[in-house]
Amino acid sequence: MGIHSLRKETFRGQIDQGITLVEFYDLSSKPCLEQLDTLEKLAQEARYQADVSKVDIHQERELAAEYGVSSVPTLMLFKDGYKVETWVGQQSKEVLQQHITSYATMGDSCV
Repeated sequence: MGIHSLRKETFRGQIDQGITLVEFYDLSSKPCLEQLDTLEKLAQEARYQADVSKVDIHQERELAAEYGVSSVPTLMLFKDGYKVETWVGQQSKEVLQQHITSYATMGDSCV
């Protein structure tokens, strides 16, 4: 399935249902590019549990500000429209997969 590129107009629609992992990134940042490589793999492995998306902080400054992004990469995990986790800095595929699985197996009342 791959990673979805989000804009302000599409962001809410993407995160409103199910589990979505979003990376706020900067293409000039090596750690961001490395994280995107990791997320490409995760998007394939977790495709039945979560969607994986990305937001370019230069194109979507207002969206990055709204979510308090001050450093990149910043990753946020959303469940049914609610932000449930935030990480600043690179994260391993295994750590992200563990968190996705944890939220995927929770009942709706746990958010």
